[in-house]
Amino acid sequence: MKKMITVVLVGAGNRADVYASVSLQSPEKMKVVGIVDPDPIRRELMRERYNVPVENCFEDVSEFVKREKFADAVINGTMDHLHVPTSIPVLEKGYDLLLEKPFAVNEAEMERLVEVARKYKNKVVIGHVLRYTDFYRAIKQHVLNGDLGKIISIETCEHVSYHHMAASYVRGKWSSEKICFAPMLLAKSCHDVDILLWMMKETQPTQVVSFGSDFQFGPERKPQGAGTRCMQDCPFVDECIYSAKSNYLAQPRWGQYVWKCLEKNRNLTQEEKAESLRTNNRYGKCVWDFNRDGNVDHQAVMFNFANGATGTFSMIGGCAKPERNIHIVGTLGEIKGTFDDSRYILRKMEPNGSYIGCLETVYDLNVSGDMIGAAGGHGGGDQKLVYDFLDYLSGYEPSVSCATLEDSVISHRAVFKAMESKYNNTIIKI
Repeated sequence: MKKMITVVLVGAGNRADVYASVSLQSPEKMKVVGIVDPDPIRRELMRERYNVPVENCFEDVSEFVKREKFADAVINGTMDHLHVPTSIPVLEKGYDLLLEKPFAVNEAEMERLVEVARKYKNKVVIGHVLRYTDFYRAIKQHVLNGDLGKIISIETCEHVSYHHMAASYVRGKWSSEKICFAPMLLAKSCHDVDILLWMMKETQPTQVVSFGSDFQFGPERKPQGAGTRCMQDCPFVDECIYSAKSNYLAQPRWGQYVWKCLEKNRNLTQEEKAESLRTNNRYGKCVWDFNRDGNVDHQAVMFNFANGATGTFSMIGGCAKPERNIHIVGTLGEIKGTFDDSRYILRKMEPNGSYIGCLETVYDLNVSGDMIGAAGGHGGGDQKLVYDFLDYLSGYEPSVSCATLEDSVISHRAVFKAMESKYNNTIIKI
């Protein structure tokens, strides 16, 4: 029988809030009973939102683990470089764990976390939410059914929109490895590398080569005559695609990042937002004035697999439209689709008399029967991952989508090796 799972949030940011919101949708399945965050404003906001007792709110993990274990699990939504140091104490305390991706920022701490989880026998699930979307689950089922035969090649790509690129990876928390300790390939696209390797689970990657650079940003590429702050001294404020005015005032997107410095003000006015962008808000700075310390805006990765198959992934930041694509070619057929459209085509070889061609079946997950695309973050994957995590903790077997810690090690190691290849300009063994 499924039971109601109690959780403590370690890191009271956007990702933890997204996962914790399942407790508001299904209070019989999950209840938030504790908050850990050094920011008193975030701590209080989340305490109120989830009706958590004051005595169960803590500034840091060291205070939290002094208490006797009072919940089933922890949802860890801290920044990337804090995942391992904040997870080890809660694992040692006996908590199971839902840990946001990337779960580690280097191989040494990855191996340390695995060692601790094995020692204490914790159930650990990593937030690879794309596995839970209707789109990728349906394609995975074709692979499992043998519809494609043996996979020869798999190609995936992620186009990161220009406004997402600027908000998260230039102006934002992931602008520089020296700040977040995670390169863009790891911070943004370990999702996509995980999907590629999940589809290829019957074999293992053995070699990787990767190339990438920062092609668009940096002071040397700044338009002549541009100012230092979009809304203060820039003559291009109304025409630049990266203008803070159009990206953050005219549009409601990225508010969880842009207005965090004003969180103490519960009901922000447009005037307060504009003044913040004109003065001390980092999101009001010219997008070309940030030191990205070698972080990339595009990167290509190629894998060789033990069975002779190959796989490629391209991450391209600064695109007009956000989009993820996948193309799998097998010995019996192929699949080609676009995640953002919730649509893919299955092509099967069909020799027929004098005509040799293929039979195409179009799957539109927005309209086709029981595979209706779910609303919510990452195509509904955020919420489905949490429900699956709750089932796992209730004693059910992990689903085909479940990314356990041991499973996620494969994709994380592949990303670390891809970065090693990029840095050293050589093919790297995995």
